[in-house]
Amino acid sequence: MENTAPSLDLFTLLEIALEERNEAAEAFDIFKQDAVMAHAPEAGHEPAVTSEDAAKAAAEEVDGFSAEVTGLLQAASDEDLSSAYRQSGGEVGNPVAEALLGELKRRNLGI
Repeated sequence: MENTAPSLDLFTLLEIALEERNEAAEAFDIFKQDAVMAHAPEAGHEPAVTSEDAAKAAAEEVDGFSAEVTGLLQAASDEDLSSAYRQSGGEVGNPVAEALLGELKRRNLGI
């Protein structure tokens, strides 16, 4: 069956990836806190999951989504970047706008 769904624009793809990155970081931060507060294992036994395990998993998850964002930015055309930045409204504090602005500046493109 042929996929007839419209493809997502750069702005939407970045918005999704950045939100997933933030949610992953929050989820693993909570997991890490829970692991630290968990009951101690029986004497002579190691805990099944340590806070260090949770921190490592969090870093890997966030790194994966960060790499996705970087890949999207680097693969985008200059026009796609400019269009997505206009779509973002250029709002300070908006992670999508700031990521796009950073890439526009890296390429020495005006806004």
